Amino acid sequence: MRYRILSVVLAGAIALPAHAFADKDDWSGLYKGLDVYDGSIDYLSISLTSVETFELRIIPSVISLCETGRGWIVAEGKLNDEGKMLRQNSRVFCDGEEPADVADRVLTLDANTGIIRYEATDDRRPLVYHKVSSN
Repeated sequence: MRYRILSVVLAGAIALPAHAFADKDDWSGLYKGLDVYDGSIDYLSISLTSVETFELRIIPSVISLCETGRGWIVAEGKLNDEGKMLRQNSRVFCDGEEPADVADRVLTLDANTGIIRYEATDDRRPLVYHKVSSN
């Protein structure tokens, strides 16, 4: 009986890490997603720039934040204690317009699938990006 209890406890301890948070090495890479609002194909690039800071670039084929539909977002990322990334100091660069600040967002990475989820800047619709390449 004692061995059966120990086996159950060990099995549970082994199963728990399967849902562990992504660590900072899992984040870097190139991601691709489809924006259901405007039909654009979006690319998200995440690169580690220092021990605690990432550079994020979002390059969509069409960006609803820009009057021309052409532009990109550059931001800084920092991981929080929950293993999620805070996208901050974000700026949108639209063709023919001055750069503008955009709201902070929280990105969540599923380390098992390589999928990042977060909400869009303009209407908070869900955005989903699949990892296509690692740095």
